[in-house]
Order: sequence, then structure tokens, then C-alpha cells
Amino acid sequence: MSDHPETAAPACTCLPPWPALATVIEGTTHPVVPSPAHTPASALYLAHCTECGAAYTGPWKRLPSSSRAA
Repeated sequence: MSDHPETAAPACTCLPPWPALATVIEGTTHPVVPSPAHTPASALYLAHCTECGAAYTGPWKRLPSSSRAA
């Protein structure tokens, strides 16, 4: 990993930071939330802020289907 600013992922510029996260898995967008540890999906896919588009590099998990809006 490099400490060069041009290669660092941009931080979320939203207030508050990281208001909502999502990831795209096989062409489908899934809402996600931060997690204390990586899940199989978060080890393979990158999440992003749905407002500003910044990459979220921490661990995350998908929301259960019952938590999603219809």
C-alpha cells in the first residue's frame, strides 16, 4: 500500500460521514452496513458511499432482505 495522496482512496465528504453504503454484486446494487469483521462478500467487493461515491474500505455486511424497502 502506498502513502502517496494520488493513490489513496478519497474520504467520504458527507456530513455525517458514510450516511449510506452500497455495493454492486453481479450487476445488482445491495445496501450494506459497516461490520466488525470482513464477510465473504466484503472480502471480494468494494462498498461505496451512496451520496458522494467515496470508496468504503472497511469491512461491511449486506442488510437482511427484511430490512430493505419494498
